[in-house]
Amino acid sequence: MPSYLITGSSRGIGLGLVKELLKNPENQVLATARSLETAKGLQELRKQYPDVKRLALIALDISKPDTIVNAAQEAEKLLPNGLDVLISNAGISRNSKETWDQVNTDEFLEELGLNTISTLNVLRTFRPLVAKSNLKKVIVISSTHASIELAGQLPDFAFTYGVSKAALNMLVRRWGKVYKEEGITTVLVHPGWVATDMGLSEIEAIQKMIPGISPISIEESTTSLVKLISEAKLSDSVSFFSYDGTTLPW
Repeated sequence: MPSYLITGSSRGIGLGLVKELLKNPENQVLATARSLETAKGLQELRKQYPDVKRLALIALDISKPDTIVNAAQEAEKLLPNGLDVLISNAGISRNSKETWDQVNTDEFLEELGLNTISTLNVLRTFRPLVAKSNLKKVIVISSTHASIELAGQLPDFAFTYGVSKAALNMLVRRWGKVYKEEGITTVLVHPGWVATDMGLSEIEAIQKMIPGISPISIEESTTSLVKLISEAKLSDSVSFFSYDGTTLPW
């Protein structure tokens, strides 16, 4: 039974991935959220999947290192043979519509910290559990905003988010080489422009800069992501993919 742990799975793409993975009765899913009590989507899924061997809910706030350690310890109890696939999805976006002159630097620091340092803490804390498993995969959700080559397409939009994700890409690209030597497949994935609350809040700005583009559904994104994850192999480390399997420029 392949095992998956997803950070930031209370809503949006994270919750969509939980739902998509649970469609396969062979999968065991560990869904994490900062507050399980307020994660209504996960609580509804708990009613459908009461067996922890199919769905386990674990409290995890990636901004708090102690909860990362606690979550890893809880996951280890549930997964004596290791964690097959770690999906690092949790992140934040600030300052999306501000110009350089308007950026709130305190929020920028929060964005950088959560999207890079906090993710680093997740990856290294769960590393031993992934290394014990059969599949040994680490999937990090990134964004086309992280691409330096594509940055000119949206020059004055979500640039602090892009900076934080570019830093994340560098972190994973460098560390992924070490993971590969340990037999761990590590890939970065852009989930697409998805019709989540965050994605839809940006619709006017994005369509103004890229006429004709439209967001995709959560279902379309997560179905493609699960396929990509299942097909990812060690030789793909460390690649930067779009949800549809195409390779993105760094």
